[in-house]
Amino acid sequence: MFPGKAAALVLLCAIFFHNPVVGAPPDPCTIRQKKRILLECDPVHRTPFFKPDPDSTCCMAVRMVPRRNMLCIVSKLTREDKAKYSARKILGFKDACKLSSAPFLHHQVKSYNNC
Repeated sequence: MFPGKAAALVLLCAIFFHNPVVGAPPDPCTIRQKKRILLECDPVHRTPFFKPDPDSTCCMAVRMVPRRNMLCIVSKLTREDKAKYSARKILGFKDACKLSSAPFLHHQVKSYNNC
């Protein structure tokens, strides 16, 4: 009787805790995201170093990629893309486009003491 209960318990656990692998995980970025970054950020080889403004459309496109994974975007570059665009510049967009946790101060307030 005990082996039957143990087998039933193992079968019950296998049913409840079964987590099948359905296939490879989806890519963290898409071709559409790559094209948008190439259009908005224009990381061409011949231009000097480019650091986009955090509020720019370039950074908005970068933030649409999960975890700002620019390595994924670089992996989607075609041979023609690699000849035209700088992978180094694209990889730099991850840090350039992160949002600061500190509030932006657009002006300073001076305090005058009349004492």
